[in-house]
Amino acid sequence: MGLYEYVRVIAPGMTLDRRGALVAAARSRGVETSVDEQIESIRCRLSDHEASVPTLSDARRRVAETEAALEERRERVATLRGRVQASDDDAVTGEYRTAIRELSEAETEHLAATEALEDARSRARSARDERDRRLRLQDRLENRRREARVELVESVRPAADEAVVSAPGGDGRTFADADSVTAALAVARVGTVHAPVALACRRFSDAAEAMAWLDAPVYWL
Repeated sequence: MGLYEYVRVIAPGMTLDRRGALVAAARSRGVETSVDEQIESIRCRLSDHEASVPTLSDARRRVAETEAALEERRERVATLRGRVQASDDDAVTGEYRTAIRELSEAETEHLAATEALEDARSRARSARDERDRRLRLQDRLENRRREARVELVESVRPAADEAVVSAPGGDGRTFADADSVTAALAVARVGTVHAPVALACRRFSDAAEAMAWLDAPVYWL
């Protein structure tokens, strides 16, 4: 979130995420951290499309179906083989040949289904490995972001403390113990704000004084 989102309206009773505002102020001044390149590298790696883990239920069901069909064809071939051996009927022989052909087709289908299941299992393992890798990367990214926030806060905290001391109408000695209006004014002064800040705090005599102190455009409310 940019600095302006923290200070767009400064008024009594406002709330302020002080740490977030300091981070935004530092970024608005172009401050870089020692981990920015690592953050960008990890973000690029995470931007790759994440493959979903395929379900195996359809593949398993197909294996079971083809296995049942294969067993049925084997039983039919065995039955017809006995009839052929006991008879010289050409019709029985024809049925036997047809049954053998159907058995061969069933074996091919079952083999294909088995191979498809193994392929699905392999893809599922790869997808799970990729998911675990992404989780590790996300953990690393959050760690680097925390480190970056610490560096950004520390880079502007001294200036924010000085701004609190010089802020009109404030009684704090540091950014941490200042009231929310004083802290918001201080962070707006420390950072760079291009859009007008709406002031309803009556800390300045007029808009010109406010703009001079904040070094930013203001709406005088």
